[in-house]
Amino acid sequence: MPQRNTLSRVTVVQRFAPARPGEALEPALRAYARYREGLRGYDSGVTLRLLEPTSGYVRLDLWHGMDALLRATHDDSFLPHLAAVPSPTDHELAVSVGRMPATVPLAEAAHLILVRAVVDSEPARFEMDFGALVGQCVTAEGYGGSDLLRSVVDPRAYTGILWWHTRPHCVRALSTPGYLDRRTKLTTTATITESQATRLD
Repeated sequence: MPQRNTLSRVTVVQRFAPARPGEALEPALRAYARYREGLRGYDSGVTLRLLEPTSGYVRLDLWHGMDALLRATHDDSFLPHLAAVPSPTDHELAVSVGRMPATVPLAEAAHLILVRAVVDSEPARFEMDFGALVGQCVTAEGYGGSDLLRSVVDPRAYTGILWWHTRPHCVRALSTPGYLDRRTKLTTTATITESQATRLD
């Protein structure tokens, strides 16, 4: 029987931070996104602006498999486009371990929460706890969708994404006792950093 290819859909997580205070990255990031979106094998993606107190940007690109991603990143045109973004860049390759059906596409979300996690132990328990956190959100007004990405290279590293139709919807959901309780439970198995973000159009 053929084996299921677990890397048939992969997500590239790229994090950008201004090299110098006040440096304008957004025009370069928009141009970089347009380049990525025109490549063969690209599925979908979004560029996020992290809100204070966090700073910087995150690019999420979903690809139709490793072959497509390798073709894109090993093409001679890739490095010049990446170099045109004047920012230190952190790259991570991840696969989804917990995607929920979305009521609004990620690329159309108005407000998002990014949860970066480094698991100390029991990754299966962390994934269940994140699912319980999502469960507190799915019935809330304005919930858009969620995904939990696990690093291909470092099995301790996760990026969780929850998104909303509007910022007020998100703020209300994050202040509920259920959400706060479930978020606290995440910290029993992982070191957590939570950031709010908006879409960079």
